[in-house]
Amino acid sequence: MAKAFISFLGTSDYVECCYVFDREKGLVVKYVQEDMISRFCRGWLANDEIRIFTTREAKTKNWDDNGHKDRIAGTQKENAGLEKRLDLLGLKPAIKQIDIPIGDNEEEIWEIFNIIYATIRENEEVIFDITHSFRSIPMLFMVLAGYAGIMKNMDVSGIYYGAFESLGHPAQVEKKIPDPAKRQAPVFDLTSFMLLSQWNLATHSFIHHGSTDEFLNLVKKKTGPVLHKTRGRDKAARNMNYLVSDIEQISRNIQYNRGYSIIQHDFEKTAGNFKRIKTDPSFIPPFRPLLEKIETKIKGFEKYDIQNGFRAVKWCMDHDLIQQAVTMLWENIITWVLAEEKIDWSVRKNRIDASKAIHFLSHNPEET
Repeated sequence: MAKAFISFLGTSDYVECCYVFDREKGLVVKYVQEDMISRFCRGWLANDEIRIFTTREAKTKNWDDNGHKDRIAGTQKENAGLEKRLDLLGLKPAIKQIDIPIGDNEEEIWEIFNIIYATIRENEEVIFDITHSFRSIPMLFMVLAGYAGIMKNMDVSGIYYGAFESLGHPAQVEKKIPDPAKRQAPVFDLTSFMLLSQWNLATHSFIHHGSTDEFLNLVKKKTGPVLHKTRGRDKAARNMNYLVSDIEQISRNIQYNRGYSIIQHDFEKTAGNFKRIKTDPSFIPPFRPLLEKIETKIKGFEKYDIQNGFRAVKWCMDHDLIQQAVTMLWENIITWVLAEEKIDWSVRKNRIDASKAIHFLSHNPEET
């Protein structure tokens, strides 16, 4: 899968500092893109791309060399622009500067959308740096990510923000902390906000349609690399895999009218899976209400309970699975009748005999 780093360049005369991500301090840089590209794109290949989107002013001031004047003297400042600085990193991916309008009106905002979207390739894995994304870009990005995810199967592997402003105003920071190596600004990982949006869609699909496909795809995509890297030892990823597999099994059993499996399913184990996820400190708090929404769909089902079949009928009706509901109702009536008569309801011959008896009596009520 080809990779891409997408970033936006602003017009300010940035101040040198060190960015810190996951407790790891980077080198002294002027542009946050230097740090992020060094940090996240080191092992990338020639078919990967680094795309820097700039307005005309941003290109002049920060992509090209010597784009700013000294605030006091008014003379041109010596400065290597971002283009030159990225070239010095010696990375394999192609580095592309792409022009975009300022975004002063709706027409220009849509133009920005189309320009960025046109650069995204099929099945691409993308990292977004939104540090200097101006005006409507952050909101536009969320829409773009969802749209490109559907249309081009794009996967967002990271969303990052370099928070230099946490140190203060640039001019004050220069005076207060003269040594650039001691100016340490955090890089925030905002990927979970995109993940929350994807969970919203998956939860909606499950609650309203009983479909677990989105959950399966999402969890495999997000936990697979973690489990591979940790050799299956990451507890949170492992628990999430268990939970989604369990939900998927319940959903499939109902959709395919597997009455025996619905009755025999260990719903106590399912409840335990929910509890482990909800009490995991690494589980992001806004996800918990979504998880509770999913959990309400399972509540009411009991371990080794014939009434599960009738509960499954209601599930089918709630999701317009009419044919499944009719079949499930008939099969569970047979199960219930045999159980009441203390006859083994799992034996095929017993079920056939019971079915014939019920059918006969329904047409000959005087025989009851």
